[in-house]
Amino acid sequence: RRQGAARAAGAPRGGQMAANAVAAADSSGHGLVEQTAGSSGSFASSHGEGAAQGDLGPRPADVGTPVSEAAPASETASSSMTSASPRTRTLLDRGLGRLTVNGIRHSMLTLCSTALGGGVLSIAYMMKLVGIALGCFLLLLSAILAFASISSLMRMSMVTGKQTYAAVFAHCAGPRAGPMLDAMLFVFGMGVCIGYLVFLGDFIPAILRLSSSGATWDHEVVRTASIFSAAILILPLGLAKDLSVLRYISPVSITALLYMALVVSLKSPDLFHKHMNLAAYGSVEYVKLDINFFEAFALCVFAFNCHLNVIPVAASLVSPSKARIRKISYRVNVLQFLFYCLIGVTGYLSFLADTKSDILLNYDSSDIVVAGGRMMLTCTMLVGLPLNLHPTMRSALQIGDYWRGGEAPAERPWASRAALTVVVVVVQALVAIKVPNVGDVLGLLGGSVATAMMFVIPAYCMRLILPRTKKHRVFEALLWLFALVGFASVPVKVLRMVGAMST
Repeated sequence: RRQGAARAAGAPRGGQMAANAVAAADSSGHGLVEQTAGSSGSFASSHGEGAAQGDLGPRPADVGTPVSEAAPASETASSSMTSASPRTRTLLDRGLGRLTVNGIRHSMLTLCSTALGGGVLSIAYMMKLVGIALGCFLLLLSAILAFASISSLMRMSMVTGKQTYAAVFAHCAGPRAGPMLDAMLFVFGMGVCIGYLVFLGDFIPAILRLSSSGATWDHEVVRTASIFSAAILILPLGLAKDLSVLRYISPVSITALLYMALVVSLKSPDLFHKHMNLAAYGSVEYVKLDINFFEAFALCVFAFNCHLNVIPVAASLVSPSKARIRKISYRVNVLQFLFYCLIGVTGYLSFLADTKSDILLNYDSSDIVVAGGRMMLTCTMLVGLPLNLHPTMRSALQIGDYWRGGEAPAERPWASRAALTVVVVVVQALVAIKVPNVGDVLGLLGGSVATAMMFVIPAYCMRLILPRTKKHRVFEALLWLFALVGFASVPVKVLRMVGAMST
């Protein structure tokens, strides 16, 4: 009753703000909302699932109305039964029982699978940059900041009744939201595709070296050929209109990452004892506070970024309340923190100062156990490339529509879209060949687009939507502060990549 009264009291303010922004949101185009929801699922395929959330269309009653008022009576009754049932269930049933669609565990699974991706393989490298103790602290700090922004985004979804990240942003920023978010999604999609191609340039040559003839081939030639072959292979899929069937392969990505985390952890004790006394590997570093701090923080931000899917999850949550939102936000970030610490600490202790940005590069290509993980990750990245290419191209086309000042056409000419797709894929392949260090790609993404999605936009929207309480003011100040830290990593990384700053 207290929660209902609180929502009723806050409804006029949220409803009025939503009503005032309806025209602005519509002017940015329904295509933006649909594209962002679809993009969150497609980009999430690089980290796992989330694509299904893009299929959730807004209900008419949701616009300008709190979620509790928009839910139909049957849904409310079902939600009440669901929320009451845990009182009679055992702890084992809660943890391992049947999964309730849009329940707490289902929502946690969606957000975790969105965040987990290729960035996992660079966490050990992050530990090398700043030391094992400071690295764990940065992971904890990033988890706390992610908790603050995720819980705030979910509450803003409840207040405004919006069901996508784009809709909440348009609610606050008006017509500017469309091109701004499209530009961010285009950069993010380009970066993810380039990162995938760099990973494939690492995985495929190592797999080919398992054969007797492959061991004698020149590594750089094989790497270049692997990247171009992958680009040519995914090009027809990038031109296809429907890739929904590929979404069912996304759970394989999570399986492959969990498998590699287990392999890295089990191999760590023997490798640590083997390398600890060798000069080439150095000793264990606990705290290294230097310019590398900014790059390490950007890698952590990228690892915890699942924010495009946060609002669709909140909009479809069964029995939404502040307590359930807090529980999901807390558990998701705790699980990610523990997983990243596991693979980061064990991976760093395995190779110490020789830890590479792709931890799999440290293992011998003849290791069959590691080769199995490479093969699984190769398959998932070949699937993830076209899934990420589609929303990237959609964002590019919508940016063009904006600059021309016209409406998006109902049907675009196939030839122009195909030509633009070919150009984009070639550019991605060329950049991937020139940037052999995947940590550079992930660091730039973490310090730019991921920082904007995780810190800047939530802080900006929080100021306009949520009550100006002391807690919200603290959250907002923290998000703005660490947004500056994240953005500072970009010029540092660029200067290092061009050789203007020493490592």
